[in-house]
Amino acid sequence: MPADNPTTATPSEIDAELARLHAERAKAEATVETLTKRHTRWLRESAADLATALEPRIEQARQRASDCEAAMQPLDEEFDHRGGWTRAWLVLNTGGHVHRSMLCRTCFESTKFAWLTQLSGHDEAEVVDLAGKAACTECYPSAPVEVRNRPSRIKTPEQLARDEQKAERAKAKAAKAITAPGGLPLRTTHSGVITTEFSARREYCELLSYARYLAKRNVAHNREAIAEHHEDASLILTALAAKHDRTEDDLREELAPKVEARWKREHSNWG
Repeated sequence: MPADNPTTATPSEIDAELARLHAERAKAEATVETLTKRHTRWLRESAADLATALEPRIEQARQRASDCEAAMQPLDEEFDHRGGWTRAWLVLNTGGHVHRSMLCRTCFESTKFAWLTQLSGHDEAEVVDLAGKAACTECYPSAPVEVRNRPSRIKTPEQLARDEQKAERAKAKAAKAITAPGGLPLRTTHSGVITTEFSARREYCELLSYARYLAKRNVAHNREAIAEHHEDASLILTALAAKHDRTEDDLREELAPKVEARWKREHSNWG
């Protein structure tokens, strides 16, 4: 939520925070229940020292549940202050329907829901359009027949979060990747297929350093290999330049100190 201020937050932001607090409170309450049962059992079994050791954990969990309750109050008050807004829940079973309320008569006390907080405050027509055939006919009786025949495009907040994480991972992977200009694999004669920019920079320095070593040994004898190493380095330089929209001369100058360092570290002392 913006600066933790409910008055400036969107319905989706408020409900997302409420959902988080509900889950945290439920977890704390479950901890209290579990530890209290264990506390009672240990007292019954004359293990008073073990029971006593549990008491701070029980109190901590109770306090956590109380803190969640207090944090929810201003959010619930903001909901009431605005006269409420549309909300949607998805039943968590195969073919589960989307409902406007968890009190729908088609549901039961045991029914488990996912709160679709990303749809809070949205027009019901939009909710129904996304829900398609998953839209509950009791909750959305006016939903057009053609919409009810469409596949559902609803995702839970958890699924959306996973999708976002997957996209971020793909973005990070793409940032590290490298290809030849045009998107083809970056294939070299002596370094094989290079897939990451880190490897490309490393291999560029290695290729030029080793070519220098070959020239030092015997230019005439190694002429073909030297040319191949320079050609591979040129392919890599072209790929790096294309990726970063820079000139090859600019990158060549940037990498020159690293090539020199590689030469001194790896090959200058070879016989």
